[in-house]
Amino acid sequence: MKDKKNYFQKYRSFYLYEIALLMGWITNFILFSRFYENIVFYVDRKARFIIQLLFTVNYYLGDLLKYLFVSFLLMTLNLLLILMFHIKNKREGNELKAVRYSIIVFLAIIGINCVMLLRTIVWPLFLLLFIFSLTIVYITYVITNYLYEEKDEFYEENERLKVEGPFQSKEAAEKYIKEFLAHWADYFTKKGYCLVESISCDEKNEWYIEITIQSIK
Repeated sequence: MKDKKNYFQKYRSFYLYEIALLMGWITNFILFSRFYENIVFYVDRKARFIIQLLFTVNYYLGDLLKYLFVSFLLMTLNLLLILMFHIKNKREGNELKAVRYSIIVFLAIIGINCVMLLRTIVWPLFLLLFIFSLTIVYITYVITNYLYEEKDEFYEENERLKVEGPFQSKEAAEKYIKEFLAHWADYFTKKGYCLVESISCDEKNEWYIEITIQSIK
């Protein structure tokens, strides 16, 4: 329980940013819904879809662009937040259920808002923006992943890779080490390194772990 508490404290900023984005999504959706109700009132629902779309874009382009831009911004920031959250957890070897559940919730927030916006007359415009946003984030992911891989190719002898704690018991610390090594040991072995762990206890009877990197001789 304390491990989870430490985890949420360490990653608190990500959750606060997500709450801020959620508030942004809700505000944008409420304002857009009111705006959309006024549009629908003047649109001939019996006309062909392309006629409805052209009518909406022609007469309400200025206001529509504002909501499109805000939606694009929220989408991009939300995806970038998930990307950074994933990368940070992956590099630190966190395998807690909280990580998976958090990512699912973050994605669900995006998914729900996207579905609601794509049910409108102007869904092709939102779809194009969402695709563009996904493209930007994917390119960012590829570049970031490449830079991390380049950086990780070289390590100094006895370089400190991971320091974690406090743990309430030695067993909890050993469990964390076991999970961390199970996730990362093969990766470093392929690069010619081995991971060496150590456990220490302070005067408060709290346990800490340290994992260092050594060359395989």
